[in-house]
Amino acid sequence: MSDNLYKVLSLENDMIDCLYDNTVDENKLVMLINKINKILPKLSNKEIMYLLQNGSVMHDYTNVLDYLKKYKINKTELKKDNSYKEELRKLNNFLELINDSAYDDNEYKYICRQCDIDNVASYLLSKMSNEDIMMLSNESDDWNYKLFLYGNLKS
Repeated sequence: MSDNLYKVLSLENDMIDCLYDNTVDENKLVMLINKINKILPKLSNKEIMYLLQNGSVMHDYTNVLDYLKKYKINKTELKKDNSYKEELRKLNNFLELINDSAYDDNEYKYICRQCDIDNVASYLLSKMSNEDIMMLSNESDDWNYKLFLYGNLKS
């Protein structure tokens, strides 16, 4: 857990204490929310997914999803190592994390748009050989995923 994630969780605990106190101090609550909003841009997408799963009252006061960043890939490094297949596997793992963290299908789609998942997947698949695509499809039991991969085979 990074220091920034720990700080956000600690501030959220302070929010909980403030909210469940008999007299809610609005100024203190606003100050805590502002502190959280200053730290959220420093968090990675995985840390934000963690907050989606484990945060509680923070979501009532700030939209954590607004702090998601585009999924980053190093195109130069991928080309040099020809590691498109491995990066697509990492992207699929991240998609599983999104699926586990999202409240519903609409939130899942929103997160995917925020992170630009479709464009990253399209780029990776466009650079992969048919053999790599077939290898990935053979590794999966999910027919929808297989069909998605088959749709990216080159003629």
